[in-house]
Amino acid sequence: MKFSSNWLIPAGLLALTFVPVVAGALRLSEMAGGAAVLPDGDRVTQSPVALVAHIVSVTVFGVLGAFQFAPGVRRRFRRWHRIAGRIVAPAGLIAAVSGLWLTLFLPTTATDSTALVVIRVVVVIAMVVSLVLGVAAAMRRDFTTHRAWMIRGYAIGMGAGTQFFTQAAWLVAAGPFTPASRAGTMAAAWLINVLVAEWLIRRRAVPARQYRSASRPLGSIR
Repeated sequence: MKFSSNWLIPAGLLALTFVPVVAGALRLSEMAGGAAVLPDGDRVTQSPVALVAHIVSVTVFGVLGAFQFAPGVRRRFRRWHRIAGRIVAPAGLIAAVSGLWLTLFLPTTATDSTALVVIRVVVVIAMVVSLVLGVAAAMRRDFTTHRAWMIRGYAIGMGAGTQFFTQAAWLVAAGPFTPASRAGTMAAAWLINVLVAEWLIRRRAVPARQYRSASRPLGSIR
C-alpha cells in the first residue's frame, strides 16, 4: 500500500501527461528549426510567445504536479512539497491564461466551433478558480480544502492527456472529426477528469469523517 500511494499515483499522472509533454517538446523542436513532425505548425506558431509559455508551463505543471499528490512524499518531504507547490500553482495559471490566448487569437481551423471556444473559456475559468482557491486554502492552513481544489485544478489542466484517448476512440469508431465531434470529444475528456477528481476527493473525505466520528468522546453530540 505504501508503494502504491507513493509511486503508483505519480506514475499514473505522469502517464497521463506523456502525450501533451511529448507533443510540446516536438513543437518546441520544430520552432527551433527541427524537422516538422506535427500538423498545423504554420497556424499555431503565429503566437510564438504564448505557445512557448503554454508548452513550458503545461510541462512543469503536469510533471512536477504529479508528485504533489503522493501522500508519502508529501508527508516526508513537506518543505519540498511547499517549494514545488510555489512553482506548480503559477505554472498552472500561466498554462491556463496562455491556453486561453491561443484559443481566442489563433486563426481557426475547419473543425473549430463557437461551442468549442465557449467550452475552453469555461474550462480555463474553472482551472484558474480551482488553483486560486487551492492556494488561498493553503495560506490559511486548511489543507483538506487545499488538496481538494488542487486536485480539481490538476485534473482540468491535464485534460489534453485524456483527450488523446477520447479523440483516438472517435477516430477509430467514426472517422474524421466534424466541429461537433471535436468539441464533444474534448469536452468529454475534461468531464471524465473532473468526475474522477470529484470521486477521489469524496473517497478521501469518507475515511476522514469516520476517523473524526470515532475520535469523539462518549456522549459527545458534535
